[in-house]
Amino acid sequence: MKIVYIARSAIPSRDANSIHVMKMCQAFADNGHEVIFLLPDRSSGCEPGINDIYAYYGVKRNFQIRKFEYQHLKVKFVSQIRQMQKSLHELDPDLVYGRCFLGCTIACLSGYKTIYESHLPLWRSGNIKKLWFSLVTRNRNFKRLVVISEALKTLYSNENIISQDKLFVAHDGADKVIDFQSKAELSGEKERLHVGYSGHLYQGKGVEVIAGVAPLMTEVNFHIIGGKENDIAYWKSVIKSDNVFFYGFKNQTELPKYLNSFDICLLPNQKVVLPCGKRDEKRNISDFTSPLKMFEYMAHKKAIISSDLPVLREVLNESNALLVQCDDFQQWADAITALQDKNKREAIAQQAYEDFMTSYTWKIRAEQVLSNVIK
Repeated sequence: MKIVYIARSAIPSRDANSIHVMKMCQAFADNGHEVIFLLPDRSSGCEPGINDIYAYYGVKRNFQIRKFEYQHLKVKFVSQIRQMQKSLHELDPDLVYGRCFLGCTIACLSGYKTIYESHLPLWRSGNIKKLWFSLVTRNRNFKRLVVISEALKTLYSNENIISQDKLFVAHDGADKVIDFQSKAELSGEKERLHVGYSGHLYQGKGVEVIAGVAPLMTEVNFHIIGGKENDIAYWKSVIKSDNVFFYGFKNQTELPKYLNSFDICLLPNQKVVLPCGKRDEKRNISDFTSPLKMFEYMAHKKAIISSDLPVLREVLNESNALLVQCDDFQQWADAITALQDKNKREAIAQQAYEDFMTSYTWKIRAEQVLSNVIK
């Protein structure tokens, strides 16, 4: 089947959504489909100096990337519609799958079978978009709305803007790990327990937990991967403990070596998570998020300590992680102490890995989101 995946992501960039779409394109192709990734030709928000996009994301060259003209003008809305229509007409796909609702709308109204994937409540953009969404999803070409958590499904259900039979939950995923042996050179004393965190450093992602726990556990090393330069500078000014080390952003090719090097991985999401530095609490994604790092930790067979939040319990439980109150530093410290027991650490890591291999690889996800849709 020929699938056009349409998104407005900045490619290449450090954004989690850009990782998601590249991994899903690879996964669709791994499942035997012809895949063309259609996205705007833009420079804003993109990482400079990247010559090989596929290598940057650690994906195979098993799908095409095609860009359409993107204009920063008042007429860009009309221009983008025309460019997307033209591209879809030329490519003539069997299915359009995407995270760009404008693109999915155009595809649907142009007669193409369409699946839209949402990672947040679409009506946050206003009532007009909510009405627009309600109308589009009634079109016979609109086959499915994929959401990333049961919590997000409930939000959509409560709004009564889409029929229940078109709602489908698919948590995020990760790649199978091929190499567990390659490791990064970590800072600090080597014989210590190494506790790692990977991801953004903005409000609510949980670096404040590391800042609070590190002084309580001076015999443990804490390693922080990721973050923008200004966020790293801020947290370095806040965290004075000499057992906390920052490594900056690592792309998908570099990251696995660091994850392999950690004994324990932290998922310290707070009750309010404001993406990309936003300050408006109406943008909080904590209740329905599906963090990529959770699945990357599971894929690398790591012992996970996680905030005990309902949306994270959709994947994690007492068998595959230790769950603690998100803002109780002593509970985090006690959990780390408990996992100094290597047997316990390996037991929950093994269970997390088995759960991942059964349910949360990108390849499995790509199969699931198309199930019973395309005959």
